[in-house]
Amino acid sequence: MNTVINQKEYIFQKGIRDDHKIKTSFNFLAKQSFGLDFEAWFQLGEWENKYIPYILLDGDCVVANVSVSLMDFDVLGEKRKYIQIGTVMTEANYGNQGLSRFLVEQVLKDWHGNCDGIYLFGNDSVKDFYPKFGFASVPEYQCSRWAPAISLDIRVEKLNTEEISDLQLLKLKSADFNPYSLFSAESNEWLVLFYSTLFFKDKFWHIPQYDTIVVADFEGDTMNCYDIFGAGDIPLDDILAAVMKEETKKVVFGFTPREQDDCGISILVQEDTTLFFMSEHSNICNEEYLMFPVLTRA
Repeated sequence: MNTVINQKEYIFQKGIRDDHKIKTSFNFLAKQSFGLDFEAWFQLGEWENKYIPYILLDGDCVVANVSVSLMDFDVLGEKRKYIQIGTVMTEANYGNQGLSRFLVEQVLKDWHGNCDGIYLFGNDSVKDFYPKFGFASVPEYQCSRWAPAISLDIRVEKLNTEEISDLQLLKLKSADFNPYSLFSAESNEWLVLFYSTLFFKDKFWHIPQYDTIVVADFEGDTMNCYDIFGAGDIPLDDILAAVMKEETKKVVFGFTPREQDDCGISILVQEDTTLFFMSEHSNICNEEYLMFPVLTRA
């Protein structure tokens, strides 16, 4: 569809997965803007219809994008359908021309009122931009706790995300809810596999005896536990104890654990990042002291 923005004509299009030429231009802009490369994820066959770029083309080149991710959650036992806005980018020579505004308006036209809420994570430069559309900045809450006693007799294997068999195992296990979380994504394997090609490729730990995968890394005496994929029949302490290092003294969660008796809860502080939320319902994060799981942030 042709559209005129600020006296210049562009082509507006939704969904580009199967158009090689446009997808290549989109990928080039993503590399320029964020250092993201979608090609490995696409080659894995994980770019599904749940990730929908809304793009503007100048000729054959993608010059602006706002992507929509269709997210299914279990929130305190209730099913919620949220829309996440992400990969918001504009080619440098096309900035301040109203392109992002146009694309966000198209997203809201399609999805506002057709889901339980719309959210995004924006940097400090857009703190005044998204409220113009009705978004409100809202806090999230993160849990942390002292580490349990370490278990040295449970075998733990680091998954090799370049091995097909390991990726197949990760895809299978991450398709279900995190049974240890109060706020968990369902059928989120497509996004987990995206993380496996980039930022989290060395953070997946398999515990064969427990048939469980833990997503975690370590900073000094702190273990960051981002997610857990398993049946949920193993106590959380046993899961943590198996993956921890000997020097681990503290566990910080990238999701909201069900078991919070030993946890401290604090407002999540992320440098240059704010959660913006729009919904006809109440903001579940603020009311129930929750956080969007780290691996659901597109």
